[in-house]
Order: sequence, then structure tokens, then C-alpha cells
Amino acid sequence: MTILKEGGNIFSGTTDFDHKLIPDMMKQINSVAKQTGAKILPIGSGATPTPGKISGDLDMIVDAGTLKKHFKIDPADKKANVQVKVELENMFKAAGFETRKSGQIVHVKTNVGDSAQQIDIMVVDDGETAQKFHVHDIPKNSPYKGVHKQMAIAALSKATTTAEHPDGFKWSPYKGLVDRTSNELVSNNLDEVAKMLIGPNAKAADLGSVESIVKAMGADGEQFLANMEQNNAWVSKKIAVEEITTLEDKQLNRIKQLSGNMLNSVVMSSGAFNR
Repeated sequence: MTILKEGGNIFSGTTDFDHKLIPDMMKQINSVAKQTGAKILPIGSGATPTPGKISGDLDMIVDAGTLKKHFKIDPADKKANVQVKVELENMFKAAGFETRKSGQIVHVKTNVGDSAQQIDIMVVDDGETAQKFHVHDIPKNSPYKGVHKQMAIAALSKATTTAEHPDGFKWSPYKGLVDRTSNELVSNNLDEVAKMLIGPNAKAADLGSVESIVKAMGADGEQFLANMEQNNAWVSKKIAVEEITTLEDKQLNRIKQLSGNMLNSVVMSSGAFNR
């Protein structure tokens, strides 16, 4: 099992946090964002927080269109997406938060209790719809993560063809199901996507995890999974070690590691291995 690490550390002084802190972290963020009319929504593991589970940062998403309207940024401006992130960063700085922008993300440092946490906010078009693509329903102790679900949906999209879409589809985790050739949006309704990729009785919930996808595929599911297991990128992202679910577990593991290092140092300095 592993501590969930959605991104790198941007700020000094932030720590891994228990998921039980997520509601308070989100409250701090949205207390600032509410003036824009936009909701900043959690994605990934943070969208379904489990008290006792530990993360290194909280990934969130916000609708670019709502922010552009609030900040009076012309959507047709080629630099509109850059401008909106600058404005978002400045807004949090004005509210007293340590904030930094990098690429497509605005990072904000929250303080809950006696510790500090990192929140990564992605600014994307149609953010509230895109957020639904990043809410997972992963079974306990599953070796698969949200990225595996996205890879599975992408593989099904590529393999599925229809009379209207003879070249198949592509899956955009921020846009939805698009035509492979034209890149035009086919559907961003997860119920519709499930029916198109899995079968007429499939529903949005069947796209919640690798396990639910395989189950919904019926007899074809196990072969599909076996094929995915041949993908090196798929295998490399699997959870391969025992998950540390609490801060106490993490600290104990660190103490054991340091104790082992100290013991090795003592043994080496004693000349026990000198020849």
C-alpha cells in the first residue's frame, strides 16, 4: 500500500495530511472562490475522501468560463487561459494565502490545525463536467488507481467503432468522448459514454473503476484486463507495496528505516565487515 501522492511539493512547510482534513481545506479555498461564482471541486482520491488515508496534496478543478466572466476576460483572447490563472493566483494572494502558478495549475497553501497543506487547482473549460470524469469508485485494496481507469476508458474508446464513427473514438479526461478523426465532442454524459463503450445496459457507475469496467464487460472483461496488463505503463503505475493508511504508520515506518540505517552505520564503523 502507498501514500497517495498526486503531485510534487511546491511550498516549504507543507505536510502529508489525513483525508479527514479535506472538508476544512476545501472550505478555506471556496471561501475565497465564492466571490467569483465558481465552485472549486475536488478530483481523484480527494473527491471521495477516506478518513485515515494520507495524501501529499489535494487536486481540485475549477471552470475556466466562470472565472473569465468574473474577471472580465475575453474568452476569444488567445491568452485568456493564461490571464485567468494569473487573476486566480492574485485573488488568493490578496486573501492572504501563499500561492504559486505553474503551467495549468494554481497552487495554494492551506493551514488546517497545526499543519499546512498543498492544494493544486486546475483551470479547465467546462470544469464542473470535467470534474465528474475524475471522481473514482475504487474498491478497497485495489491495485489500480484513477489513472488506470482513465487508461481503460481510453483503450475502450480506441477499440470501439460505429457507423457514424468508423475510426473509433478518443477519450479526453477533461472533455469527454470525441471522434478519433475530427476531434469533435461526441458525448460528455457518462451514462451515454458507458453505453457506447461497454453496452446498452451499462451506466455511469460502471466507469468508476477498473474492476467495475471489467465486471460490466461480462465475458470480455477478463481478456480486456489481461491485454491491459501487457502495457508497461499500466503495470508501472500499479500499487505494488502495502499501503500506509495513517500518519502514525508513516512515522513508524520512517523510524524503522532510520533505525536500520543507524544500525548499518554502527556495524560498518565497528569494522565487522573489514577484511
